Amino acid sequence: MGCSRSWRAFTAAVAAAALISACGSSGSSSSSSSSSSSSSAGSASSSSSASSSAASNGATINVGVIAPFSGPAAEFGKLLSAPCFAATDLINKAGGVLGHQLHCTAIDDTGDAADAVPNVTRALATTSNLDMIEGLESNTAATTVPLVNAAKVPFVTTNGLVAFSKNSYQYYWRLTPSDDANGAAFAAWAVRKGYKNVAVVFQNGIGSQGNLPGLQSGMKKLGGKLAMQMTIPADSASYQSEVAKVIADHPAALIWSADPQTTATFMSEYKQLNNGQLPAMITATDSLTPDFYNALSKVVGTTYITHDVYLVGSTFSQTTPAFNTYKGALLADSKTHAIANVLSAVGPPASVYDGMNILALAMLEAKSTTGSVYNSYIEGIVTPKAGAVKVDSFAAGKQALAAGKTIQYVGVLGPVVFDQYHNSAGTFAANVFTGTGAAHPVGIISGQQVLGLL
Repeated sequence: MGCSRSWRAFTAAVAAAALISACGSSGSSSSSSSSSSSSSAGSASSSSSASSSAASNGATINVGVIAPFSGPAAEFGKLLSAPCFAATDLINKAGGVLGHQLHCTAIDDTGDAADAVPNVTRALATTSNLDMIEGLESNTAATTVPLVNAAKVPFVTTNGLVAFSKNSYQYYWRLTPSDDANGAAFAAWAVRKGYKNVAVVFQNGIGSQGNLPGLQSGMKKLGGKLAMQMTIPADSASYQSEVAKVIADHPAALIWSADPQTTATFMSEYKQLNNGQLPAMITATDSLTPDFYNALSKVVGTTYITHDVYLVGSTFSQTTPAFNTYKGALLADSKTHAIANVLSAVGPPASVYDGMNILALAMLEAKSTTGSVYNSYIEGIVTPKAGAVKVDSFAAGKQALAAGKTIQYVGVLGPVVFDQYHNSAGTFAANVFTGTGAAHPVGIISGQQVLGLL
């Protein structure tokens, strides 16, 4: 089966499991040090020298996890540490990198862009052998990405900010789709289904505005058009005036983002005011929930919701050997066991795991742990080449490289295709609801096509 749940939807689903897991009962690491506590990202590590030097013979390589480990967003720190644990467990089990073991080191950005600056600056200046970094989520990426890039440490970021879809940061690598890539995927699916005239209706404050640049660009490049763009308030008693405006533009489909109750009210009135006729709906896979299915089917019927509602989002297979290895590592580690089943089903954590494997294999290829040296080898690790051996784990890649073979890493997220800005959108899928409210995939949209629409 495929997975297409987003980071936003996942965070709420995993919160209860994360709180009771062994991933950390104390909740945060000290903001005055880049070293981690055993409750967040591993046991404490030495931090006596600058991060710009390569690891000395036999020294442990610190993998920085830049994320909130304190404050209201502290849950992200635990969640972003988990794939680091999985990757380092497997890399170390395979003998490490060039004689070095890897260790996850928490760097608390507090979830605040301004507060992150002194903490990350301190960590970069004082943490020994800080040769790889992951995290840098959307809350703080605007300030942390420039700092890490300036330190010449290759990093895998989980941010979805449109601002980084085109960037000049040499050490930046992103394996998850940006918000505008999601919008471009909506456009690609709309036009594929023949819906060239679409109306955009987003609920106010639901966080979908980042989709608009990709949606606008994609529809234009594909010969479609946006009939109108509308923002509606949440949970109003009636949307008749808004519905009337949309109906007047005769859209073939709605590009939609709203909570279940708002959706039900709006679509019920659309049906009443339009003689029982409804346009198709394209929305994000965040809406693949029982609440959304039940609320909408009650007012418009199951025939519409199972035939004319498409849920589009990033996807990856949960049946591959790469996925089984990843999930197995999460289950095997006591720090991540309790959240393994939920966490393994979501793209951003998997992108960290894949990214760390790619960076570690690039170190082997470059025969160096120095960021300014191995960074130029990263893209080659995932690029298809004649005669290359496809590998789905660090261990398999290390073995192939040791045998003198050329490799292409294809991990949990499938093939990785970086654009000139070091972004890889992954693969997108369109789903429909089944009669029981489950998801049924009906089409694939390649990441290459999505990036070409931006």
